[in-house]
Amino acid sequence: MQPPPLHRNREFVALWIGNAVSWLGISISSFAYPLVVLQATGSAAKAGLVGSVLTATTFFLRLPLGALTDRWDRKRIMIACDAGRAAGSASLALALAFGRFHLWHVLIVAFLEGSLGTLFGPAESAAVRRVVAPEQRREAVALNQSRAQLPGLVGPPLGGVLLSTSRALPFVADAISYLVSLIAVLFIRTPLRDPPSEHDDTRSIFEGIRWLWRRPFLRALLLWMGLGALAFGGIGLVILVLARSRGASSFELGVMFSIVGAGMVAGALATPRLIKQYSGRTLVVTSAWILPAAWFLLLPTHSPYLIGLLGAIASFLGPAVGAVLFSTIATEAPDHLQGRTTAGAIQISSMPAPIAPLAAGLLLGALGSKQTVMIYGAFLLGLAVLATTSRGLKEQG
Repeated sequence: MQPPPLHRNREFVALWIGNAVSWLGISISSFAYPLVVLQATGSAAKAGLVGSVLTATTFFLRLPLGALTDRWDRKRIMIACDAGRAAGSASLALALAFGRFHLWHVLIVAFLEGSLGTLFGPAESAAVRRVVAPEQRREAVALNQSRAQLPGLVGPPLGGVLLSTSRALPFVADAISYLVSLIAVLFIRTPLRDPPSEHDDTRSIFEGIRWLWRRPFLRALLLWMGLGALAFGGIGLVILVLARSRGASSFELGVMFSIVGAGMVAGALATPRLIKQYSGRTLVVTSAWILPAAWFLLLPTHSPYLIGLLGAIASFLGPAVGAVLFSTIATEAPDHLQGRTTAGAIQISSMPAPIAPLAAGLLLGALGSKQTVMIYGAFLLGLAVLATTSRGLKEQG
């Protein structure tokens, strides 16, 4: 019997909408955090500390929290995470509404958001796998790629509007978004975890990484994505400095990055169709060659709008490549490893990301924007060759 289409699957739709709304709240609050701290303290270092707390929390807790999602009831995990994040954001909104600002309070809320979000993510990914038919898992994961893109595009300007009215409002919106997600989770009736088996090892936090490493396609894809994170994490800074050196105004820079963001949104919306029509290797290799081609075209390009268009073209297939990774995990990894394989994949693919902006800044300071573009272009070209010749990626050709 043919399963109903995903848009008629009440549980999948509930998860999709709930998490999309919570992503919007995250985008709004992420924009507001440093500005609120900067306004209250006048210290850029303290404003940056919030981002460091979020980054460090997710990095160090991702693997152990991923293991917990394979051991505990996933529905209860999601409810507890949404309730905790809503309470944290609401407490900050209340304090700010009464004119009370304490940096330690902001850092605690940031830690709560980071840790509970890191726990929620693998649990929700495993839940999506459970509420759809096995043959629909790849499509469901592909549809989920669009959830974070549009909120990420509209969240910052919406956060700016709310912040201009009251510095408490972005965190009110954040708290409400988590409550919407919590209500969506309550619609789930499908059991979100197989009954425990004596053969299931839920103790080792590295079992998911070991499972990934034994799959040639996933191992090759994760290594390629991990190397790519060295470039992707610094590309935004390189483009910003290049455009500024060519006379772009602040308004033009904003439009430029909006164009790049629009390219990612378009790619996310196209991902379900792309996943159906093309193999994982085809999407990865095509993306790998588009990246250096678009990047080298930056050298003769002076218009910030054309630079934004090149960025949009380069980032179009990014959501599809992510969907290749996570849909393969959703369809192939056993249920008792879903949390750890998802967390492990994110950890490996993003491992170099924290040093990428620093590396970009050092290169720009030492060599200037034009030479840095050349170096990044050569690196991206090497990644394209690696993707094309990789034996592991040919396992899913």
